[in-house]
Amino acid sequence: MSIIKSTFKNLESVNSKALVTYTVAGDPNLDTSEKIISEIVTSGADIIEIGVPFSDPMSEGPIIQMAHERSLVNNTSLVDILSLSKKLKKKFKTTPIVLMGYFNTFINSLNSTKSIHDINDDICYELKNNGVDGLIIVDLPYEESEAIFNKLSNYEIDLIRLISPTTNDSRMNEIISNSSGFLYYVSLKGITGADIDSYDELKKRVQQIKNSSNIPVVIGFGIKDQETASNMSSFADGVVIGSAIVDMIGRMKKEEDNATLNKISKFVGDIKSSIQ
Repeated sequence: MSIIKSTFKNLESVNSKALVTYTVAGDPNLDTSEKIISEIVTSGADIIEIGVPFSDPMSEGPIIQMAHERSLVNNTSLVDILSLSKKLKKKFKTTPIVLMGYFNTFINSLNSTKSIHDINDDICYELKNNGVDGLIIVDLPYEESEAIFNKLSNYEIDLIRLISPTTNDSRMNEIISNSSGFLYYVSLKGITGADIDSYDELKKRVQQIKNSSNIPVVIGFGIKDQETASNMSSFADGVVIGSAIVDMIGRMKKEEDNATLNKISKFVGDIKSSIQ
């Protein structure tokens, strides 16, 4: 059983929902990323999602786009991120770590052949050896997903897939067939950081997905406070908080590091308490 699946089972046993948090590795730098994520875990996050910086993060809003830019200025590489993941795993052995990035970044960094079909055991071992428990490849084409899903499964690394409001039923079932860990439901048609329009429609859609699969469904995009997190978690298995935390990081000043860390810690703790 993968560590992500185990995490959801443990949460279910105590009637709790998963809090997934997102930050971009190397924002504002790698050392501070480690401090921030460590603070987030100790404050109640159940799963850590680490963004792999990319030059054109098309699904992200301006807040997260700027975080990608800040990280790229620091020349943050996937090798650096794997090192960060390994350090975090040593400190938090039971907390799943998920890398979230774009197709080209993973292919160019992990595979000289530039083909996802050629992903090999050495690559999977490297991911697992550095504490990676799951991958979200935002723009992974379905046609390319089966090979990587099967290979990652051999190492108990989950391939987490995105489902959006525009995903039709046929496509949704195809995505589910090559997914594990949890399904990431994008709550709106816009970019990260936008506002939620209708909880009724969201609830109906999430229930439809849950009726088609036994994989937990976690909602992301548009969740920025305790109220939205509580509403979402009432019908989903968990929520993703990203832009709100990344915005705090973007406002950090060197002399205010501790104050910002405390603010992030309180925010994460408050969100976790609202989805119990």
